[in-house]
Amino acid sequence: MLLTTTLSAFAGNKTLRYRGQYTFGHEVNTFCPAINSQCYWLSPDTNSQIRLQLKQLIAYNTNKTYQDICLVVKGKINRDSEVKSSIGFATDYDGLFTVFKVFGLCHETNIVTQGDLQHHRWLLESINDKKIDIEKFNNRIPELDFGEQMMVFGNTGCNKFSAKAILHNETFALDNMRATRIFCRSDQNDLESMLNQMLTRNSKITLNPEKKLILENNSTRLVFYLKDWVH
Repeated sequence: MLLTTTLSAFAGNKTLRYRGQYTFGHEVNTFCPAINSQCYWLSPDTNSQIRLQLKQLIAYNTNKTYQDICLVVKGKINRDSEVKSSIGFATDYDGLFTVFKVFGLCHETNIVTQGDLQHHRWLLESINDKKIDIEKFNNRIPELDFGEQMMVFGNTGCNKFSAKAILHNETFALDNMRATRIFCRSDQNDLESMLNQMLTRNSKITLNPEKKLILENNSTRLVFYLKDWVH
């Protein structure tokens, strides 16, 4: 039996955060998001201030022609072939990319993007900096497994769940959570209740240099370590 938890969602907004490679030079002005293998011509809808910022980042962080830099940006992809074909050099690329905000160089910002999460799996490592006791979970450690379109499959250490992940500014939440209802021990119930509150309400999200996923609010800090499936 499945239960549904409703949240105000930010879904439907096509403007997303992307991590990717930006290249600027003679007849080149492109952004290639890490989330896919496509490259996009910088859209004329990108305002002049952002364009200047991008050029300055290239000038300060490269020392040869056509050298790319890794940036985290907020932007939107437009794959409309007619619009693309009307802009000269853009016809050779997969579409247009409008940049609305530049967060900075990849190694200088801890902003989390959809591409950082999608197709990765994290297991709970600690709660408020206290390591969890793995033996208590009978090989079912709380986990977050991100699939296509930011669908998340996981468990709370007892019940399994599925939900839609929503990133908004620097916060993370799960929307439309559906969970099984099996009998859990009292300590499992306590953990499940805490996890459900953390996951379905806006928690601050970061990735540290060790690629550990951190969710936190005013009272709780959860640290997950990367444990992708081996195929």
